[in-house]
Amino acid sequence: MPFQLEIFVEHLLNGLTLGALYSLVTLGLVLTFSVIGIINFAHGDLFMVAGYTFYLLLNLPIKLPYIVIVVLVIILTAIYAVIIERLAIHPILDKSWRTYAVTTIGLSIILQNSALAIFSADPRMTPTSLSNTVISPLGIRISVQRLIILAVAVLVFVGIQIFVKRTKLGKTMRAVSQNREMCQVVGINTRKIALITFAIGGGITGLAAALITPLFSVYNTMGSMLTIKSLAAIVMGGMGQVNGAIYASLLMGLVESFFGGYVSFAYKDVVSFGVFVLVLFIRPTGLFGKKVGL
Repeated sequence: MPFQLEIFVEHLLNGLTLGALYSLVTLGLVLTFSVIGIINFAHGDLFMVAGYTFYLLLNLPIKLPYIVIVVLVIILTAIYAVIIERLAIHPILDKSWRTYAVTTIGLSIILQNSALAIFSADPRMTPTSLSNTVISPLGIRISVQRLIILAVAVLVFVGIQIFVKRTKLGKTMRAVSQNREMCQVVGINTRKIALITFAIGGGITGLAAALITPLFSVYNTMGSMLTIKSLAAIVMGGMGQVNGAIYASLLMGLVESFFGGYVSFAYKDVVSFGVFVLVLFIRPTGLFGKKVGL
């Protein structure tokens, strides 16, 4: 029985780690959707690009400290997001959702095939000393990297709440998310807010990549499933509801971990999306209902 309890706790911690991954990636996507109404189908591929950036920085001839690599990945991914916004999103900001969908899906294809041409289809491993260090408190085995992920995820979620509710920029983003046209009337530069939102979302995505990729491998199509699961979390949590998307992401991570650990790892994605369908069958507006804006 004690051994079974230890296994249960290990699956719980693994599920929280996986949920934290989904939450961090979803957070960047739901911010852009909530503030400027764009569903970015290339968001998961931005995570993939950040993962390859981490891989390159980790394998430089000059060995950089892990924390320095994390900061560089965050900054570089935010820059990637700004470039994407300037080149692909800015020209179509006032277009319909169909234009957004076609543009971002095309961008996703470009990013995936560019990564394939540069790095090939072979997965690239990015282990660190933290991911290889395992501790066993009370007989429960967990890597230090997973503990860091959980701690950082909590800090990010608390920080984003304080940012959007207490800071002037955060309040402006909330206003734009609730009524973009009225904000334009009173002189708020909504295009600038869109750019800032993409930069923030990119930075959070870069942080997620720098924390998560040491536990997994990096390959060119890894972003596709992340995008789908992030969209599922947004819908399941309640369209436009940031907190709902985060909670839904954690739920998906826990479901996948427990089902994969106790039943079959091969069908964890099927069960995850099955829960998604079940939630929408019971509550069509999502777990936390529908809310406009942040």
